[in-house]
Amino acid sequence: MLAFYLVLVLALLAGGFAAIQLGAETGYVLLSYGSWVLETSLLGFTAAVALFFLAIYYSLKLLGFSFTLPGRWRRALERRRADAARDSFERGLLKLFEGQWKRAEVELVRRAADHHAGHLNYLAAARAAQRVGAGERRDRYLALVRERAPHLQFAILLTQAELQRERGEFALVRDTASQLRQQEPGHPYALELLAESHDELAEWSSLRALLASPGAVKAMGAARWRELAARSTRELLRSAVAAARLDDLKAVWQATPAEVQALPEPARDYAQGLARLNADAEARAFIETRLEQTWDEALVLLYGPLHADDPVAQLAVLERWLQLHGERPGLLETAGRVCLKNKLWGKARSYLEAIIQIAPTPGAYLELARLCELTQAPAEAEQHYRRGLELATAQAAS
Repeated sequence: MLAFYLVLVLALLAGGFAAIQLGAETGYVLLSYGSWVLETSLLGFTAAVALFFLAIYYSLKLLGFSFTLPGRWRRALERRRADAARDSFERGLLKLFEGQWKRAEVELVRRAADHHAGHLNYLAAARAAQRVGAGERRDRYLALVRERAPHLQFAILLTQAELQRERGEFALVRDTASQLRQQEPGHPYALELLAESHDELAEWSSLRALLASPGAVKAMGAARWRELAARSTRELLRSAVAAARLDDLKAVWQATPAEVQALPEPARDYAQGLARLNADAEARAFIETRLEQTWDEALVLLYGPLHADDPVAQLAVLERWLQLHGERPGLLETAGRVCLKNKLWGKARSYLEAIIQIAPTPGAYLELARLCELTQAPAEAEQHYRRGLELATAQAAS
C-alpha cells in the first residue's frame, strides 16, 4: 500500500512537471504507415501510449483472474467448510463437557469428514455414544479412527479400554490393556487398567505376577500397589486354605514381598491358615517371631487356641509378653485360656478376673463361667454367663 501511494505521488509530480514544460510548447508528433497518417501533440501521444499500456495490463490481469477463478472459488469453499467443521468440533466438545451427550455426538460427527483432524471428532463421539449406551456406534467410531489415523493405535486402544471400563466390561478391558502393554510395557495407565481388570475378575495369580513386574510400584504409586498386593496375597492365602494345601500356603507367603508381609492383615491370614491346616507348631513359631517385631493383639488371640506339646513353655511366652507389654485385654484373655486348657485354675481365674476389671468382654465372661463350672461353682458360672450375655447384647445394640 505504501508503494502504491509513492508511485501516485511520483506520477503527479511528473504530470505537473510535464504541464509546466509543455505549457508554452505542446510539441508535435507525426506517424505515417502506408496511407495512414497520425498527427498529434506530444502530450496527447504520451497520454495515448499510457492508456494503451494500461489497457494491456488490465486486460492481461482480467484474463489471468478468469483462469484462476475456479481455483479461488474452490479454495474459498474449502475454507468455509473447514471453518464450519472447526466450529462444529468446538461446539461438540463443549456439549460433551456440559454432559449433553446426544447433541455432542451429532455435532462431532456431522462435519467430521471436513475437519482436518477428523479422528479427534470420532474419538470424542465414541465417548458421547458411550454415555448414551450406544455400544455399536461407539465401536463404529473407533473403527473410523483406525481407518483415518492408523498411527494413533495406542490412543485408540486406550480410549477403548476406558470406555469398556466404564461399562464394567473388565474381560475386554484386560484384553485391550494387554495390547497396550505389548506396545508400551512401561505405560503407567495401561498397567493400572490391567491391574484393575485382574482385580475385578479375581485373577489373583495374574495380578500378583503383574505387580511383581519392573516399574510397577512407580507406575501405580506405592499406596495403590500395596493395596492390590495385599489383596491378591490374602486371596491366594485363603484359596490355599480352602484347598487344604499347606505347601501352597507356605509358597504364597514366601513369595510375598517384604513390604506386604509387614502389613497386619496378610500376616493374620497366614497365621490363621497355618492353624486351620493343623500346622500349630509353625503357626506358634510364626506368631512368636512376628510379635517380637511388632505387636498385634489379633495374633495374640490366635496364639491361645494353638496346640503346644509343652504348655508350660507356651505359658512362659505369654507371661514374658505380659511383662513386656503390660496387662492388655487380649493378652490376659489368651493367658487365661491357656491356663484353663492346662487346668491351672488359679492362674486362669486371676487372668480372667483382671480382664473384667480392666476391659470386660463377653469372651472373658464366657471363659470365667466355664472355669466356674469346672471348679464346681455353678451359681457363679450362671452369674458370669448372664453378665457376658448382657454385655454382648449391649455391644450388638450399639
